[in-house]
This record gives sequence, C-alpha cells and structure tokens, in this order.
Amino acid sequence: METLNPAPTPADLVGSYRSFGEFGPVYQITSRVNGQKVHVVVVETGEELDYPIDQALQDPAAQ
Repeated sequence: METLNPAPTPADLVGSYRSFGEFGPVYQITSRVNGQKVHVVVVETGEELDYPIDQALQDPAAQ
C-alpha cells in the first residue's frame, strides 16, 4: 500500500527550501512573520522578503 505524504502546514514550512513555482529560484523559509506571511531568503541572491503563506504552501519543495 502506498503511503501519501500529508501536505505541509504553515508550521512545517520554517526551515524548508522551496522554489517560486515549478521553475523559479529556490528560497529558504526562515520564520513566520504573522498569520499570513513568512520571511524568506532567496538562495541565489540573498534577497530577503515577506511572502504569503498560502503561496508558499503551493510552491514545490526544492529538489
């Protein structure tokens, strides 16, 4: 029987690496800002920004 991995929750996101969409750059989620955003660092550039949690949950995990 195949086991399905549950979708990540906002609490699971901190410390994870994801990419902006299927082909976008990789970013690391460093902290939660509030109930609607997380703070991220773009790995390639070092740019830091606050990003909507809903969008981060839809972005794929980085490979």
